Amino acid sequence: MSFFESLNKPSWMPPDWAFPTAWFSLWALQAIALAMLLASSERPGRPLALGLLAAQFVAAVAWQSVVFAPGRLTFAAWWLLGVLILVILSTIAAWRVDWRAGALIAPTIAWMSVATTLNSLNPGA
Repeated sequence: MSFFESLNKPSWMPPDWAFPTAWFSLWALQAIALAMLLASSERPGRPLALGLLAAQFVAAVAWQSVVFAPGRLTFAAWWLLGVLILVILSTIAAWRVDWRAGALIAPTIAWMSVATTLNSLNPGA
């Protein structure tokens, strides 16, 4: 049995195919939000929104290399909580520049909340 198969998974866990589908969709929405933020030059808060959007994207991608290793789930759970906080902050910052960009990033909060919850079901594994 693989490490992933040995983890506790709730009955409400999305099917395997949902994860790449959700991430692709969310990143596509974020790419559109990025384009909108780039197009809104000289708007107050734009550099902060762009920086937070970039930071949460890099942190989310880096998390994938952290999570699937035995004994690192506690660290991965804390990392993922940090990513969730970055997503919330980037949503707020983008919303202040262009509400449409913030609205495009906002669904990531729901997905990251699910991911954070799933990751925390296996403390210390």
